[in-house]
Amino acid sequence: MNPKPDKFLPGVYGGIIMAVISTIPFLNLVNCLCCAGILFGGLMAVYFYKNNFTPDTPPFTAGDCMAVGAIAGVVSAVVGTFLSLAFISMFGNVVGEYILEVLRNSNLHIPDESLEQIEEMVSGKGSTVFLIFLEFGQHLLLDTIFGLLGGLIGYSIFKPRVTTMPPPSMPPPSTAAM
Repeated sequence: MNPKPDKFLPGVYGGIIMAVISTIPFLNLVNCLCCAGILFGGLMAVYFYKNNFTPDTPPFTAGDCMAVGAIAGVVSAVVGTFLSLAFISMFGNVVGEYILEVLRNSNLHIPDESLEQIEEMVSGKGSTVFLIFLEFGQHLLLDTIFGLLGGLIGYSIFKPRVTTMPPPSMPPPSTAAM
């Protein structure tokens, strides 16, 4: 019987999917639906893990799938932080500027001091190394937890189906012994 396949590479694939969904502006809004993008990345990690199994290997368990989903969450936190920094340096804070424009054009009476603070946050003047590490920590926690849950969902979808064989039928009793 072969050993179970490695969990790291499928976790990397699922983590990259999570990171891309979580960092592309406006696509990341799918995470407003109960972190659906992060759950999807954990589910896809289990899918990639399942594809590495052969009939000779023992079936994967819920613990295996949770581990793959958690690995995907950690990879997503690392890759997502770097992608976020890259997108912000290339395009600026597109979503933040959009939200600021909506706030300015709304009929809400927002104090000028609050709008100035929001403008400062959007412009990036307030971004420091501390805020980057804070964002990384937040993603590390949330992506790992929801990646783990996505792994469990993937297990419930992709788990091996157990086929039960009916018990062998007993031959009818012979009447010759009487």
